[in-house]
Amino acid sequence: MNNDSTTRQDLVDSRKIMEHIRFLSRKIGGRGSCSLQERKAGDYIADQLRALGIGNVRSENFHTVPSTYWAFALSFASAVTGSLLVLFLGGQDVLILAAIMSGLGFWGMLAETEFATSWVRWVLPRQPSLNVSGWITPKGSVRQRVVLCAHLDTHRTPVFYSSSRWHTLFSFLVGLTFLSMLAGVFFYTTAVLLGWGNLRWVSLGLVPIQLFGLGMCLHADFTPYSPGANDDASGVAAVLALAKRLTKNPLMGTEVHLAFTGCEEVGARGMSAFLERHSKDLGREAVYIILDEVGLGVPKYLTADGLLIKHRTHPRALEVARQAAQVLPGMKIKEGAGQAYTDALQATKRGLIALTLCTIPDPLSGDESHWHRMSDTLENIHVEDIENCLTFVWTLLQQMDRQGAAPPSQFNE
Repeated sequence: MNNDSTTRQDLVDSRKIMEHIRFLSRKIGGRGSCSLQERKAGDYIADQLRALGIGNVRSENFHTVPSTYWAFALSFASAVTGSLLVLFLGGQDVLILAAIMSGLGFWGMLAETEFATSWVRWVLPRQPSLNVSGWITPKGSVRQRVVLCAHLDTHRTPVFYSSSRWHTLFSFLVGLTFLSMLAGVFFYTTAVLLGWGNLRWVSLGLVPIQLFGLGMCLHADFTPYSPGANDDASGVAAVLALAKRLTKNPLMGTEVHLAFTGCEEVGARGMSAFLERHSKDLGREAVYIILDEVGLGVPKYLTADGLLIKHRTHPRALEVARQAAQVLPGMKIKEGAGQAYTDALQATKRGLIALTLCTIPDPLSGDESHWHRMSDTLENIHVEDIENCLTFVWTLLQQMDRQGAAPPSQFNE
């Protein structure tokens, strides 16, 4: 059987895939960012890579803020404090202070959703996390590089992820909170410049909205971490399955790197650390393929990524995905924008070529998402859905390997 006609039996060891997911989601359990459990997951993966004969395995430490909610809570707290001061004290000086505090809140929240630096990141404490990586050399000379990625950590399980209805409401209210901080800057500044002191009463509408955002953030950090069977033990298991296949049958001219990142759930900080250390050596032509939640539903590759602002996937990444989909006409493969962000966004924002592959529950199947819930367990993993994603990625790798490296002008559009 040649590379192009690899069967599922050649590619997929379903028993081993489920073993990986079981170990990560049950034996280790919730793997909070910067936690001992996240590090145990990294150590487990490093051992698995060495067992496959990969001799260049690296565990690399970095430091970051261990909660995504701390930054948002500080942003909301800044804005609501300014609004409360205006409401109870009034006066020109207070209005100026409130405008500044609303501006700081707006800046902090926007920066956090865009993985950018801001005052909230400057003041928050940092803790250690890790990335685990390695690479598999091709049979021939290196013509191009691909990086297969999945993340180690899992998210907390706040109430606003408990149902799709709750999440829709929460997303709307968080967007409203974001706008309320911008409104605070506008109205408090206008009140100062034009002497319209009565505009201080706008804070009556802003305070409840901002308090809601702050309350939800504080609540979230008191909830347990999801077991993360789908998000993202399924992605980790899929990358390990591909690594096993590639060690037995390397590609002809494509060097395949493996990146298992920490702290994806708190702003894709592990991917940021990986790119800062290795993207220059990998080159701007490298293609990053992120497998995130590939164990429940129909395969889908993302055309845009981001929490508030959606960043379009690199044209080259979409090109290789669509070529692979054309080779698999019998497989149902969707494309569309992502709901939040993935590790790919860190690469996309740097102008690199990155593609996220996930799965979404098919409404006709009766399945539902267990995203950031305690129900994200082994029992809700469909190994055949992982097999579909592996077939898609393997086809994509074969297509790229046959074509060789594209001219730099194509990669850097």
